[in-house]
Amino acid sequence: MKIALFIPCLVNHMTPNVGIATVELLEKLGHQVILPKGQTCCGQPMTNSGCFDDAKKTTLKLLNAFKGIDCDYIVCPAASCMIAAKENFHEFDCSPEATAVIGKLKELTEFLHDIHGLERFNKPFNHKISLQMSCHGIRMLDLATPSEIKGQGYNKVEALLSRIEGIDIVYPERKDECCGFGGTFALDEGSVSGKMGKDKAKAHADTGAKYAVGFDPSCLLHLDGVIRREGHSIETLHIAELLNQAL
Repeated sequence: MKIALFIPCLVNHMTPNVGIATVELLEKLGHQVILPKGQTCCGQPMTNSGCFDDAKKTTLKLLNAFKGIDCDYIVCPAASCMIAAKENFHEFDCSPEATAVIGKLKELTEFLHDIHGLERFNKPFNHKISLQMSCHGIRMLDLATPSEIKGQGYNKVEALLSRIEGIDIVYPERKDECCGFGGTFALDEGSVSGKMGKDKAKAHADTGAKYAVGFDPSCLLHLDGVIRREGHSIETLHIAELLNQAL
C-alpha cells in the first residue's frame, strides 16, 4: 500500500527517532512511504487553550498538506495528535476533500493491527515490557477496552506485541490511569501533572520491566523526564521502535 506519513511537530522536533522507526518498519513490511510537504501542528495546544481561531489556521494548513495526495492511508505514530487532527478537521472543514482525508487517517498501531494484519516477526525481543496504555488511544481510538468496562475485553496493542518471540508483557498497577501529561494540562496544572507522572513512572518501574512501551510519544516524553529525575531503572520505548527492532 501507499502510505502518507503524518509526522506531528512533537515527533519531528522532540522524538525524531520515532518517525525514523515508523518509516523503516513500514518499508520493511513492503509499503511505499511518502512524506507530504507542508505539515504543521495538529492544533491541539491551541484548542486545549481555547484559541480556536489560531487553531483553525494551523489545522487547515495541515489538512491542505494531505488534500489530493495519492495514498491508501495516512498513518501517524502519535495517537493524541492524530485524534486532535481528525477532530479539528471535522470542525473546520466539511468539504468532500476533507472528508476523504479524514477517512484515511490511522494511528500506527491501529493500521498495523486492523489494516495490515501484522502477524510475523523476524527477530525476538527478549525483554520484559510494561505497557503504557495512554488515554486517547484507549478511549478515543478503541485500541483497548478501558478497565472500567467489565467483561471480556480486547487490546490491539498487546495482541500485536504478543506475536514477538521472547517478549514478556506486563502492566503497571491501575494500568490505564492517566500519566498526567494531558496536553496543556501539564502546563496549567503542573503540580498535579507532576504527581500523576511520578505515580505512573513508579508503577511502571515496580513491574521490573526493562522498558515502558507506549504508542503516544507525548506520554512517553512526560514519563521519561520523571523516570530520569527519580532515578528509576526503566527506560521508555515507542512501539514503532520496538516493532522495527523485531522486523
